Parts: sequence; structure tokens; C-alpha cells
Amino acid sequence: MNIADANRPYTIVVRIDDSREGYAAAEYACSLCLKLKVKYRLIFLYVVALYKRSNLNLINRQTEQLNAEIRENAEDSMMKCKQFLSRFESLLSFEWISIKDEGNVGPIAAKFIKKELQTVVDLVVVGRSADTALKTIVGGHVSDYFMKTLEVPLMVVKDEFDVSDDE
Repeated sequence: MNIADANRPYTIVVRIDDSREGYAAAEYACSLCLKLKVKYRLIFLYVVALYKRSNLNLINRQTEQLNAEIRENAEDSMMKCKQFLSRFESLLSFEWISIKDEGNVGPIAAKFIKKELQTVVDLVVVGRSADTALKTIVGGHVSDYFMKTLEVPLMVVKDEFDVSDDE
């Protein structure tokens, strides 16, 4: 942050989902904000990635059924994420943004961060799991995609979070 930006809050975007790595990223970002000595803006970004529609009606009907299931599961997942974050509500302020789009999580989130968030982002925090073989088959890690495409500092957090209350 340069002198011209001194009044702007230090902005951290966290890609969160209902997974160990999503919670690890959230916990890391919350811990960081509690230690910051500057004004901050903490944004939790939840992405609902839907299947793309095609030009064939038969396939579209099936796609819509799958997308309806994805939306329903996402509602449950978001509720669990918000429940996890509730332990930090009395300690710090944060924003929740959920977005839905067709495609993969990485490109959807990166596009939102770069073009639609309309704020300077100082740090992106994302979790990383150890299941590399499966992730490679189904499209790779979101953290890998962020490393290749985002032009902001990125913190990749391992898939462990501390559930103790001793800090």
C-alpha cells in the first residue's frame, strides 16, 4: 500500500467453502486480521459453480436438474460456512459475498476478484488440500489457478485448521 492509499483499508479476500481447506483459509485470514494494526476489509467469497448449458434441449434438461441439486447443496454448505464464521463475529468485522456462475470455481472467483469486486485487493487467501490426483482429474486446484491468473499476493493455506480456543 503506498502513501496515496493510506486511507484505503487493507483488503483481504478469502475463498471459502465447506471443506477443511476452506475453513483453514478462513481461520488464517481471521487470525491475520486480528493481528493487523491497520484498517482492514475482510471479504469471504463463496462460489457456486454450475454446469454450463448447451444448445441441445435434452442435455439442458439434465443440466438443469444437476444445477438444481448444486444450488440446494450450496445453500446447506453456505449455512455451514456461516456457522463456522460465527465464532469470529464478536472479534472482527467481515463481509460475505456469494456468487453463482457457470464453469469452474477458479475462473469464476478470479474473474470476480479482478473485474467485478471493484476494489483493490491486497491479499487473497485460499486453502489447498492434499488430494492432488483427484483435483488434477477434475480440473485442478483453485489455488493453482489463482497463482497463474491473479496479480495480487496470494496466501495458500494447508488443509488444517486449529479448532482450539486457546488463542
